[in-house]
Amino acid sequence: RAQMAINQAFAEMRRLENLMSTHLPDSEISKLNATAGKNSFFPVSDAVLEVIKRGIHWGDRSDGALDISIGPLSRLWQFDDENPSLPDAQQLAQAIRLVNFRDIEVDASQVRLKQPEMSLHLGAIAKGYAVDKAMDVLINLQIRHALINAGGDLKTLGSREDGKPWNIGLQHPRKPEQLIASFALSNKAVATSGDYQRYLMVDSTRYHHILNPASGMPARGMISTTILADNVMDADALATAVFVLGPENGIELVDSLDGIEAMLVSDSGAILFSKNFQSQPGFVLQGF
Repeated sequence: RAQMAINQAFAEMRRLENLMSTHLPDSEISKLNATAGKNSFFPVSDAVLEVIKRGIHWGDRSDGALDISIGPLSRLWQFDDENPSLPDAQQLAQAIRLVNFRDIEVDASQVRLKQPEMSLHLGAIAKGYAVDKAMDVLINLQIRHALINAGGDLKTLGSREDGKPWNIGLQHPRKPEQLIASFALSNKAVATSGDYQRYLMVDSTRYHHILNPASGMPARGMISTTILADNVMDADALATAVFVLGPENGIELVDSLDGIEAMLVSDSGAILFSKNFQSQPGFVLQGF
């Protein structure tokens, strides 16, 4: 029964990837992006609609620090190239003008991208949503204890076999073999974004994949952000938004939200916490 549940959870994540990946030309998001600038609305599935609407919500709450219309900028950064180079400044300027979540129109279950050449990129929110939905599959199949970890996007259900809460370790952002902190987690979600996950090096400078929609360049001031929330979709989106906002503005946003906590590492090595992060059961700080 456990193996069947695991298989169905993975199948659900694959289904959602097939809907929302911009790497797949036949995905629903790719087809929506192809209609950008047209007058007609494009009908989308319930899952895609839910993620887009939540992306718009967090775009609004973060004043654009999270922007799911960042597709034109994302395409200019080739983080997986063997011979990386920086995007052309003129191309960056042109792409920035296309990034504005407020130009996404939603009408019932239909979506329209107002500007020609706009494109959505749901990388900062869709993976978290997929983890949430995979956990829903497990719960519906009467699984009572589980942990799903999708590369930094993590959700727990119940407890470990010995009855204790799941113990979560946060990777040190500069010493991958070490932990920077750990805590216990049960029936909650956590997501971490960092400059060490995907990046390219040009002239000894690190350019990471978390882009500031306003500048088109990698966001500065942060090394990593960890968000605790009730669901992974929100934790995922906020991990990116807070990273872009920077330490002080990021903590201010988190402290204004109910049920959300954060631990941030600034580029100076300072560690900042939201109001109640350090009250998390079993919290231990190893230090930077």
